[in-house]
Formats: sequence, C-alpha cells, structure tokens
Amino acid sequence: MHNFKPIKQIKASSEVGQQLKNAILGGDYKAGDKLPSERELIELFQVSRTVVREAIKSLEAGGLVEIRQGATGGAFVKHLTFERLSDACHDMFMMGKLSLPELCQARILIEPKVTRMAAKNCTPTQAIALHEALRHENDSHAYPDTVALRSEVHYLLAEMSGNRFLEAIVKSLLILLKNQTIKYEPPTDEIHPLGLHDAIVQAVIEKDEAKAEAAMLAHLEDFNRRLKEIELRYIKRQNNA
Repeated sequence: MHNFKPIKQIKASSEVGQQLKNAILGGDYKAGDKLPSERELIELFQVSRTVVREAIKSLEAGGLVEIRQGATGGAFVKHLTFERLSDACHDMFMMGKLSLPELCQARILIEPKVTRMAAKNCTPTQAIALHEALRHENDSHAYPDTVALRSEVHYLLAEMSGNRFLEAIVKSLLILLKNQTIKYEPPTDEIHPLGLHDAIVQAVIEKDEAKAEAAMLAHLEDFNRRLKEIELRYIKRQNNA
C-alpha cells in the first residue's frame, strides 16, 4: 500500500497570503501599487481582520510589500527586481560567503557592458535624466546622502540597458556596496570626487558605445583604488583604537 501522508489543513491566512502573492507576481499589482485596504480584503476573502493582518505580515516578511503608516498608509508592493536580490546577497556577506573585493570585481565585469548597452539605447528623454542626475550630484555633502546622489547615474544607466536582469544585478551591487562600506564614512570628495561621471554621461548621450564602456571601466578602476585605500585606513584606525 502507498505510504500516504496525513493532510494538513491550510490556515486561512496562508491561503489569503498566497492569493495576494500570486496577484503581485502575476502583475496585477505592480511596484508602488497599494493593495486593497483591510476592510476591502475582509470583504473580498470573507475572513476576519486577524486573518488579513497575518497574511499581510507574511507578505511583508517575504519582502513583497512594505507597510506605511498614516492616513494614506497601507500595504504597498515593493520593487522586487533588485531589493530581494540584494537582501539575499547581503545574507551571503554576513555568512562570509561573499567579500568586498568580489563585489568590486563583479562591478568591473558587468557595469562597463551595461553602460555600452545604455549608450546604444539612449533617448533624448534619458539624456535629460542623466544631465539632471549630474546637476544634483553636489546637492548635499552629508553622508550618506552623497552616496545616493552620486549613485543615481549608475541606476539610470542600469535602467537604460534594456535588460531587466542586468539592471537588477547592477542595482543590487550598488546597494550591497553602500551597506558594506557605510561604516567607513569616507569624505565624499575623497572616495568619489565630483565630475567622475561626466565623461561617461557624455559618451552615452553621444551614443558612442565603445567610449562609454571604456569611460565606465576607467571610473570603476579609479573608484576601487580609492575604496581600497579608505578601507585600509579604516582597518588601521580600528587596530590602533
């Protein structure tokens, strides 16, 4: 006789959560969209408020939604393309299965090619967005605000590549780099002086693919050198403390 296993009754909150998850992954709710309110979900699923809240909490724990408070709050779908990927990679860092040099090497291998693709695809609207990102790079000198401002060009180029998987990888690398180096609190103009993106953006706007790729490679090699020096100084300070 076949060795059957007892049937476990599925919790109502699990079923609600699974249906909402399927709706998100199926594209019914996109990044930034607000899920129906608690009251609406109670009516739609014919379940209690407790069941709905448990389901939403499971979606939040899984990184699918974020909960916002206030009058306009609720459960909002998160940008899944790179945040969940970066979270998974962050866990690997914490377990010692990834290192900062490996992260920097990955950027060297990937971002120049992504920049080449961005140059090929660049539209007038995207060119304006790149110029705007450059114009605002010096809006703040407070760390880590400067990190966000001087990373925007990289985010835009990743989106312009036209390859969503490469976009997710690049954005994940940027988030991981920020998370792993934030403890150094380096002077912005030391680790990333103003103007380092100028040649890259100009080449992309001119749709010069080879020049754009070479400019990004040179930029990353320079950045990695600066980062290594800052990391060594940080380690030395820690050892002398």
